[in-house]
Amino acid sequence: MTDDNRPYSMSYRDVAIHKAMLQDVVRTDAYEKALHQVVKPGFQVLDFGCGTGILSIFASRAGAEQVYAVDRSLFIQVAHSIARGNGFDNIVFFHDDDESFTLDRHVDVIVSEWMGHFLFYEAMLRPLLRLRDRFLADGGVMIPARVSLHAGLLTDASLFEDLSFFRERPYGINFAPIEDTPLCQPELENIEPRQILERTVDLGTLDLHTLKSPPKEFVGKVVPDREATIYGLCGWFSANLTADVAFGTGPKDQPTHWNQVLFPLTRPFQVSPAREVSVRISPPDDTAGGDPTWSWSISDKDQSLRMDELHHRQQLDPYLPKGPLRDRI
Repeated sequence: MTDDNRPYSMSYRDVAIHKAMLQDVVRTDAYEKALHQVVKPGFQVLDFGCGTGILSIFASRAGAEQVYAVDRSLFIQVAHSIARGNGFDNIVFFHDDDESFTLDRHVDVIVSEWMGHFLFYEAMLRPLLRLRDRFLADGGVMIPARVSLHAGLLTDASLFEDLSFFRERPYGINFAPIEDTPLCQPELENIEPRQILERTVDLGTLDLHTLKSPPKEFVGKVVPDREATIYGLCGWFSANLTADVAFGTGPKDQPTHWNQVLFPLTRPFQVSPAREVSVRISPPDDTAGGDPTWSWSISDKDQSLRMDELHHRQQLDPYLPKGPLRDRI
């Protein structure tokens, strides 16, 4: 397989991204502990999306007989040099993706740090499941074993005010074509516990040993602990790498490079302990191609508000020129 211009292939050639992930001690220490707990002498281990090869090195240190490191970015050449420079000769590197990678045996462990922001920003889950079905031995181990999604109800008006900047006609200018755009697309944020309601929403858990395909929608319900005005949803995930090794990425957890994802609302939404609230979040369709888009909603028995990133982009189409701008002047 050859490297191309896809965002994954290009972005993961940036050393700064790998530096940020390796500086995430919560993430990296947890993976090292999980691999030392699971890998036994003689084990065959597959590391999917290996990046710098750090997880492959951890697996080798834990006693793996052979490690197969797979990545579709040309950065894998750097990973190879790092491994060999540190004396890890039992790691075999493959510049492949899930479709082109082949192996003449099954492996005892598949490890992957595939999780993007709110799990789905990197579209690696479906390829990981295909590799699992092809190469994981019966009784083999997936790391992570399970991942769960959560959402909080955002009560901080300052974030809404910031995203409403174009609505205020700054400098006396009407920005109507884009005034709602910041409120119609997810944003990466560092949310503090005080900015969300105490009771949060459980959106479900994915078992990586049994999951057939990525879900198209996540739904959860919560009874608010008090009356409040909600300006958006705060999304995060938690990961059980093994039965004993886990970490979270929410506002109350130790900070990680994932932060949280803010799903804004175009208008405030009033909630009360008297009304159960339902939250729905649909991740991007990783089979559709093109730019990933999300949809999300909040509702109770009296009201409902749905946001659709794709729909908003389509509304912007009339304002976007279909040819060179000079032809339209």
